[in-house]
Formats: sequence, C-alpha cells, structure tokens
Amino acid sequence: MIDVPAIVARLERPEYTGENRCLPCTVANVAIAALLAVGLGVATSTLAGALAFACALLLVYLRGYLIPGTPTLTRRYLPDRVLSWFGKADAPEPERRPTIETADLEAAVETLSTADVVRSTANGDGLRLTDDFRERWTDRLPAGGAVESPADAVASLVDADEIDSCGEATVELDGTKRLRWESDAALAADVAADRELRTRLDGWETLEPADRRDVLAGLRLLRERCPACDGRLETRCERVEHCCRRPRVALETDCESCGRSIAALAVGESSPLLEWVPAGDGGA
Repeated sequence: MIDVPAIVARLERPEYTGENRCLPCTVANVAIAALLAVGLGVATSTLAGALAFACALLLVYLRGYLIPGTPTLTRRYLPDRVLSWFGKADAPEPERRPTIETADLEAAVETLSTADVVRSTANGDGLRLTDDFRERWTDRLPAGGAVESPADAVASLVDADEIDSCGEATVELDGTKRLRWESDAALAADVAADRELRTRLDGWETLEPADRRDVLAGLRLLRERCPACDGRLETRCERVEHCCRRPRVALETDCESCGRSIAALAVGESSPLLEWVPAGDGGA
C-alpha cells in the first residue's frame, strides 16, 4: 500500500512554501509548467498535457518550485521592476555620506569635494563652490538675507547653555563670551550653510563648534553673490606687515552693491586657506 503522507512529506519543502513562498518563483514555475503542458499536449494528447500540468502544479504547491534552483535563478534574471511587484527587489543600499573628522583645511577640502560642496577651478589655482551646493545654500537663506533671531539661529553652531542676542550679528554665550559675525548677511550665510552641510556630511554635528565656524568662514570666501542683496562679491588679499610678528594675509569679501562684509580673515602666509581663493579672483 502506498504511503501517501510519507511521499508528500518527502516532497514538501517548508523553506519555500507557506509563509516562505516566493511569489515570483511560483509565477515563473507555473508559467513554465503551462508551456511544457501545452507542448506535451500538442505532441501527444490533451489529456497527457492536462495530467502533466496537474502534476507540475502539485509539485509547485508542495515544493515551492518545479525547476531546481529557481529561487536563485529568479532573483538573478528577473528585472528589479518585476521583482518589485512582489516585494522581492533588493533594497537599495543606504546612501553613504562622506565623513568629516577634522577642520584641518587640507583634509576638509578632500571631504568637501567628495560631498559635492567644492571643486577645483578649471586651471587648478583655487576652489569653487559646486553648482548644486551653491543653489541649495542660497535656497536655505532667509528672506532678506538676515535671520530674525541671532540667538536662536546660531544654536546649532555653538556649544552653550545660554545664548543671548547682542545685535543683528553678535551673540553672547553663557554670559561670558561673545561671538561676532562680519554682518547679518554673514551670519545668515553660516546658518544656511550649516543646515545644508548636515545633509551631506557625517560627523559634521560632532565637530567642535570653532572648527565648524572655520569651515563655514572658508565657504563664505567662495561665494560669488551676496546673501542679502544678491550683489556681486569681491574678495581681496592683502599682505599685512607687523613690527613684532610674522606677516599675515588679510582676506576680505565684501558686497559691491550693499557694502556688507561677508568674510574677513587674517591668516598666516602658509595657510592652506589662501589656496581656496584663486589668484586675482575673489568669487566662486
């Protein structure tokens, strides 16, 4: 006497049936079974084709597939669009963002380039903002190029328990230290750039506040349009002599239209920041 339950148990593949059944595999195998059954029916008889189709369906039901290796073959050869209909398409890899670990300007340039923030100029004598970053930075600027509340705006830029506004571009930290930007437009530019960089860089939020401000100040040197009035910006480099100190280089970026100062830095003659601004040209 044929032990039907034992035969069924040997044929069953629970790893491919029930809750584990793969619909793309099932559909593909049923389609193959139908084609084989039609071919057999044409070559022999309709009854033979129908019986073959019934046996194939039984195997697909018990085993999850008819053709050995179907789960692998289906995932390998069916397009993602078809697999997505059944929720079987491979999930896209999470976007990997570059990580900024230091505000050292030479290292930061490489990271900012990877994050599509800056690029080298055509002749390689300086840096430019990328078109995408410049547009997104500008889109994040507040209307009129000035923040409503400096204290609230700079909260993400500084590490302090208490921040008080002391003017349109100055804040006081914990009642002991003051931070001053060159203008309200410079402050607005830093706040907007900070928000955009948070979407592009891992590790940006964990950098020391002073390091983040250094990077932001460098990016301001690369702007070509005023954050407040959209006027053309001009950057000047001037060597400053001191009687008792080493010479410094003053970098100043001002708006030709509204006169606002956007950046004003004094750096050593060997500072990598001097390589950010192309010789004879102060915009990005």
